Amino acid sequence: MPRFLIRAKQLAIGSVVLATGGFAFNSWVNKVTHADNKAEVHPFITQLAKPPTREESFRQLGATVESLGFEKKNVDAGEARAKDAKVKYDVVVVGGGAVGCGTALDATLRGLRVLLVEKNDYASGTSSKSTKMAHGGVRYLEKAVFQLSKAQLDLVIEALHERASVIQNAPHLATCLPICIPVYKWYQLPYFYAGCVLYDMFAGSEGLRHSYVMTRQRTLDEHPQLDPSGLVGGLVYHDGLFNDARMNIALALTAEQNGATVLNYTAVEQLLKDDNGKTKGVRVQDRETGNQYLVGAEAVIGAAGPYSDALISMDKSETGMPDPEALGNPKMVVPSGGVHVILPEWYCSEDQGLLDASTADGRVMFFLPWQGKVLAGTTDVPLERVPENPVATEKDISDILGELQHYVRFPVRREDILSAWCGVRPLVRDPSTVPEGQVTSTQGLVRNHLVYEAPNGLITISGGKWTTYRRMAEDVVDYTIQHTPSFSDKFGTVKCSTRHHKLVGAEGYDTSLLCRLAQKYNLTEPVAEHLAANYGDRAPLICELFSQYPRLRDPVGLSKAEGHSYTYEDFKYPFTLGELYYCLDYEHVCHPADFLARRCRLAFLDAQRALSAVDEVVDAMARKYGWSSEKKHQMKLETVNYIKQMGIVPNDTPYGTL
Repeated sequence: MPRFLIRAKQLAIGSVVLATGGFAFNSWVNKVTHADNKAEVHPFITQLAKPPTREESFRQLGATVESLGFEKKNVDAGEARAKDAKVKYDVVVVGGGAVGCGTALDATLRGLRVLLVEKNDYASGTSSKSTKMAHGGVRYLEKAVFQLSKAQLDLVIEALHERASVIQNAPHLATCLPICIPVYKWYQLPYFYAGCVLYDMFAGSEGLRHSYVMTRQRTLDEHPQLDPSGLVGGLVYHDGLFNDARMNIALALTAEQNGATVLNYTAVEQLLKDDNGKTKGVRVQDRETGNQYLVGAEAVIGAAGPYSDALISMDKSETGMPDPEALGNPKMVVPSGGVHVILPEWYCSEDQGLLDASTADGRVMFFLPWQGKVLAGTTDVPLERVPENPVATEKDISDILGELQHYVRFPVRREDILSAWCGVRPLVRDPSTVPEGQVTSTQGLVRNHLVYEAPNGLITISGGKWTTYRRMAEDVVDYTIQHTPSFSDKFGTVKCSTRHHKLVGAEGYDTSLLCRLAQKYNLTEPVAEHLAANYGDRAPLICELFSQYPRLRDPVGLSKAEGHSYTYEDFKYPFTLGELYYCLDYEHVCHPADFLARRCRLAFLDAQRALSAVDEVVDAMARKYGWSSEKKHQMKLETVNYIKQMGIVPNDTPYGTL
């Protein structure tokens, strides 16, 4: 008998044995972890104190550099020092993505005085451009088994446990999603099932649901768009699905609620050095006013993701100023672009995702129901430098559509793309292992995350993935406390408490919230479901605005010329003016794209529809913030340019324009 047939037979037999043994375990897990308990119903929150205004938060940083008597030319030359700062925090966290906001929350809960600054908006980078999955990584498990890699297995187990934390701490933002692997070769069925059983077993009591096999007909019933030719059946496993940008915002608000000072659109222009050349503070600029501030700190933590090399270059510099070439020649980050697209809802089942486990280049491709549409991706394209504003190229989009066409029986068309975006993957290496001038070296690459202390004291956390943000934050705060002498005695015995700490919106959330909102405020099901699933127990605050100002029930961008005949399309999305005004008051919205892309996600779901809402959002924000005509025009151009690059205009390169 040929060797490959013997191996296939052995693999099939082994898979069946493992699958059978795991079935009983999975059944036990399902009983243990999903008992039906009657959840407590919390009263509606109809009034809530607003967070500090931007002006109030900046007052906590003390006087501006100008009022301290510094000449602008001297400041811009990097002459400020840590001793010049009049205000001092325990920790300054640089970066407002998932890891940065998670780090600020962890440190604040341990009692440290924390300042978090983000150059753009929270989640404006990779943290809003993920696959929206809280998962352990099925492909890593396959590598762990076939490569006998304990490191890969540890990655999977860590991520599976963190997946449970994501779902438990923000149940309104994260849910369990069944994902189907279509099977077109009979011998793959026991093999895939065995792998999914292992995946469930390593999750232990924190598993979601047990995996199961669907017949050919049931697979087609669930996924009628699939090509039936040669289909054997489907294997279904479970992972978490969440709204990444909104969870990032919830992390920032939770950190602020617990005492941290959080500021978006605040750029770090310089790392302040003490007399020994150690990093002991930051010079930051409010990008909205141009004002600059000097802030001292016992420790500075960089959580800038793909932009970590820029901060590390500041630590290396005697003046603390950045190397302008740092992002063009990164030593820590190995940048690659991950592209996703949004397609109409009929490209995928409403209740199940699809996983393409055998793409042409060996990647895993997902097709997931998300926010009423279908998310497809992702690519993995090496980048020569870290882009300031990464965008999806036409080639990336074409690659994704080509993979989808393998499974779908109808033509997959470019014009069906509603939105497309690119995020920079956070693969990292230890900079100390990279020889000078050899930025293409793969030496020191790590597959999980890395805590790195630069020679002058900057502590950087990077790598990992969205699912493990909490563990990454825990590790970097542990390291910071252990390696900062003034922290050891005071905070050394304080344990991390974020494992079971509910995020803003989760404390009073229960699964009946959408029903109660619809009943009390006379809402349609889509609007009630959207508000409950994205704002949790704060949703009634938006509904109260509906009651006080009926005009705020209108969809964003509804305004039309006189005589316009409204159609279903005008009411297709549940994003309302009330939601906009709530976000202006409670969620630190500074630019129109903050709301359209990251608070309500309209630009990510339908870029063309988001364009039609720009004028109304700009007008509302201009009234709120007192913008001049010139500022309004500037904001409109900025927002239109940002949204157009989300799949509306063809992008030749992934580097984009601002």
